[in-house]
Order: sequence, then C-alpha cells, then structure tokens
Amino acid sequence: MDISVSDSGTYKIITLKGKIDWEDAHKIDKEVSSLINEGFVHIAFIFDEVISICSALIGALVFNLNKAKKVNGIFCLISSNKDVNFVFETLKFDIVFDGYLFNSLEDFRKEILDKEK
Repeated sequence: MDISVSDSGTYKIITLKGKIDWEDAHKIDKEVSSLINEGFVHIAFIFDEVISICSALIGALVFNLNKAKKVNGIFCLISSNKDVNFVFETLKFDIVFDGYLFNSLEDFRKEILDKEK
C-alpha cells in the first residue's frame, strides 16, 4: 500500500494505492488521527487506485469521521473504483458520510473546493 498526503485549500488529501490490509489500516488510522489532533479536520480520501480494503479500514474511517465531526470536520471519499464503490454502497456510506461521496476528484473540486473560494 502507498499513502500520500497533500494540501488543497482547507483540505488534506490522502491518496491511497494498492491493497489495504489490517496493518495498513492501522497506519492510515494513525495518520488520520494525527492530522485531526493537529487541527486538520477537513480530509478527503482518494481510492481510485486501491485494489482491496479490509474491515479495519472501514472502522478507522468511521471512527475518525466521528472524531472530526465533533470539531465540525468533514470527510470526503473520492472513488472511481467500482469495487471500492460497491463496498461503500453496500455499507450505506452515502448516509454515514452525509453525502460526501464523489466519483472523481473533479467532482470533489467542483462541489467542495471551488465553493470555498
């Protein structure tokens, strides 16, 4: 698994690539938790190049979403990956993530980042 973090406006963008297993999920959890503790509570995750995700990652996303929401944070999930999207749809992430699911980075930019300007 590869993980990279970049900035875009008030958002930290976390790009994930490859297979995400239990150990990787814990690394991501620590990274996200650290960002939130540093005050970065607007975070977008890009899943376009993810091969598979484990249940530990699902738990880490929801746990950290709840942590960020307590301080008015927003999590966005961006994925054009049909397998990842199937998991998100099955778990009703459109409800859990308050409609902040996007099929592309371009959609995210139009709906979120462009409105910040």
